[in-house]
Amino acid sequence: MTTQLTILTNKIRTLDNLYSLNDLHFASGNDPKHRPSLFIRLETTKELIEEISKEVRSTDLIFKTLRGRNIQGTYACEELALAYATWISPKFHLVVLRAFIAMHKGEVKNQQLTLPEPEKYYTFEFTEYELEQLTWLWFSHKQMNDLLGDLIKPLDALGSRYSAMVYSHHHEYKRHYTESLDTIRRLIEPFKQSNRLNWERVVKRLN
Repeated sequence: MTTQLTILTNKIRTLDNLYSLNDLHFASGNDPKHRPSLFIRLETTKELIEEISKEVRSTDLIFKTLRGRNIQGTYACEELALAYATWISPKFHLVVLRAFIAMHKGEVKNQQLTLPEPEKYYTFEFTEYELEQLTWLWFSHKQMNDLLGDLIKPLDALGSRYSAMVYSHHHEYKRHYTESLDTIRRLIEPFKQSNRLNWERVVKRLN
């Protein structure tokens, strides 16, 4: 039997019947955008706290933020902890919900849903010329893919054996330039007004 909340292999600290949102944050993958402090500031969180406060004597019974070597962090009641898990993701909410149920039943939850690895971030340095070449590479790929699309019907009409290959390449690779468009736009945003390099022609193609 167990009386401690465990998420995957992570023990969740408790204090006065409140659960550590910082420990939940770590168990979810520790993504900075899911910090407990951001969750507490949400209007929906404030509204939930207000509703819960109608049933308890003090907000200290709902959540509290503490400083200290062993207890530092934000602690929240079960309802708020579940709301926090939901805010992170439906999958993590299910993990936390099942862990709470297992804890209340006095069961050891040996198997829980695995969580995806947090997305990794990388930083690189590019010269303006390198970014320009990368943008033109994206544009040339789009132009060639558009050309493949235009060739499908003529090749069909000719009965060409290349028709199926052209159709396949057009539809399979079109998603690559479509999905990368926002990334390219973000990379070149600081240089759109530059007159030093050949941006003008290619930037028009991105809009």
